[in-house]
Amino acid sequence: MLDVPLELRCNVCGHDRFTLPTVDAADQDVRCGECLAFKCHADDLEQHMLAAASSLTPQPGKGARRSCAS
Repeated sequence: MLDVPLELRCNVCGHDRFTLPTVDAADQDVRCGECLAFKCHADDLEQHMLAAASSLTPQPGKGARRSCAS
């Protein structure tokens, strides 16, 4: 199992670190690294991350910064 930060939040405790299974692990569940709540199956992780990214709304002043030419 790997404990990594993801662009997701636990629905139970709000934590952003998750335990990911290795390829050969019998248990293929992605779980919160803090409270161990089930998030999704490893095969569904990409869809969950895409859904989370698409639900984020840009915050004022938090857009991409452009460098200024001198």
